Amino acid sequence: MKRILLILSVCLLSVVCYAQGRAKDIRQTYLWDVTLSMKGYNGAPNIYDKVVDVMIRDINSITNERTEIVVIPFQNTAYCDVWRTMATPEGKRQMIKKIKEYDNKSFTNTNISAPLENVVNNIFTADKIDILKLMTDGNDNVNPVRLHELLDQWCAIAKAKDAYGYYILLTSAAKDGDISLQLRGICNFEEVDVTDGNYTGITEIVQETSAFAEGIPFNIRDEYNKPKRLEFIQYMGSEVPVGFKIRFKTRPNAYVEIDEVVAIRQDNSVEIHPHFLMSQDSLMSTLPTDYPLNDIVLDYEPTEEMQTGKFAFTRLVDDHCQLLLINKPEKTVRIYVKQ
Repeated sequence: MKRILLILSVCLLSVVCYAQGRAKDIRQTYLWDVTLSMKGYNGAPNIYDKVVDVMIRDINSITNERTEIVVIPFQNTAYCDVWRTMATPEGKRQMIKKIKEYDNKSFTNTNISAPLENVVNNIFTADKIDILKLMTDGNDNVNPVRLHELLDQWCAIAKAKDAYGYYILLTSAAKDGDISLQLRGICNFEEVDVTDGNYTGITEIVQETSAFAEGIPFNIRDEYNKPKRLEFIQYMGSEVPVGFKIRFKTRPNAYVEIDEVVAIRQDNSVEIHPHFLMSQDSLMSTLPTDYPLNDIVLDYEPTEEMQTGKFAFTRLVDDHCQLLLINKPEKTVRIYVKQ
């Protein structure tokens, strides 16, 4: 006698497992300005020791021993040193020792373009997720034109190499500088403002990347006006930012509308509620059956209140994706057990 034990529904175009596509180890690179202005030269704020302390705290907060740590002190050239280790207890101990013992006494200008270009060309690789923390107190006064060129190319670089940059605003000079202004229109390069002296914020950065950036499939035959669970992937931060609010809104289209604010749950997911603008029968007779309709865009961003308070250092990397409307029956897999 045969008994059907299980019927598994397998969607022909299920959610692309973005997390699996990103199942890579992480590399954290600290691009560390060690010019004398960091030590208070010529009237600049003396923030050197604070930056050292927060780098050490940040390194100690890394729990995944497969994470690579790279520290690159720089002044007016591509680098003064390049230190690399893995985030094992011994690796972190050795790296922290180097940071503490480093003592630059040379007066130079600040060159940000050459160190950044060196990181892009010689540190970043496509086989790892690269997190860059740029820690400087001012602007490039050696080759600012080249810096702007690199930042103009950053989106393409970041997407090709799976890289994310964080410009740590250490002083008001950095906050009001040209880099800060240019970054406002650049993807995958966020600012973290610690000009209020709360340097612990650097260790509190939470990076949330959507697991649905390649598209959210809705099978109109089985998911018509049903809620949809969306997952996020967290690469930085020790705790899921439960309660972090995100506004989801579809761009104008004839098929579906989403316009709501939802909060991240304990399992690092949210639930959205699509409202279809046509009846299910009308959709089934209108939409193609041999390929998904993919010209509907869903925008999403943190609500304004998330910019301050406990979520001030939570970063949502992506900001939009496509909705994929599928109009075909889902295949089923039937498993039989012979008894």
